[in-house]
Amino acid sequence: MLFSYSRLQLYETCPLRFYYKYVLGLPERVTAPLALGKAVHQSIESLIKGSDYKNAILDGYAACDFHPEVSFKEISSVVDNAPVAKNMGETEVYFRFPLSDSPNSPQLQGYIDLVQNGRLVDWKTNWRTYDVLDNHQVGLYAWGLSKIQKKEWIEGSIYFLRYKQERKYFFSPIEMEQAKAWALRLAREINSKLALLDIMPEKANEIFSYTPSSACGHCPLVLRCFRNNKM
Repeated sequence: MLFSYSRLQLYETCPLRFYYKYVLGLPERVTAPLALGKAVHQSIESLIKGSDYKNAILDGYAACDFHPEVSFKEISSVVDNAPVAKNMGETEVYFRFPLSDSPNSPQLQGYIDLVQNGRLVDWKTNWRTYDVLDNHQVGLYAWGLSKIQKKEWIEGSIYFLRYKQERKYFFSPIEMEQAKAWALRLAREINSKLALLDIMPEKANEIFSYTPSSACGHCPLVLRCFRNNKM
């Protein structure tokens, strides 16, 4: 399995939901926040690549498949807060690297929203703000960018579009290694469970156990989980 931060984070939050989504491939409803995030990211990318404003917003609207709970006006209001300009940097910078030197090492991939003058920016459309070091996402992106650019130190930032607020941090090699170690530990744990699942498929709900939390309140698979597990 090819890993990403979002896959690893979902597994850490609830192994069973990870199993439902990425092993069984069960579809999940696209929520309004997810659709808006996709639309805004596409609109910002189009603006940076040189599209005029109206077409950039339309690009975003199309990217979220004209979700019924997302409007042109809402996309526009969030995009207006982005400090962007034409050709200000590279968008959607892709990386894929092994997490260790082992021949069978798990691999991590990611897409960096913006790389500008050697620094990375991750756009966020959610209402909750947090610090860069509260999770490992930017640390992993910094690690990926350091591999691409052959640099030891990388500046990574989160830009909260709702508030026009930026949180940034300079990642040292040690801190990027710590983020990578987190990813490697979870990836190896997942791969071990997948191997066990091949032997005992009937034990899936025990191998990938559910983790009750506040996230259950907005999990699209919560009813299935209630039916299959004693809560």
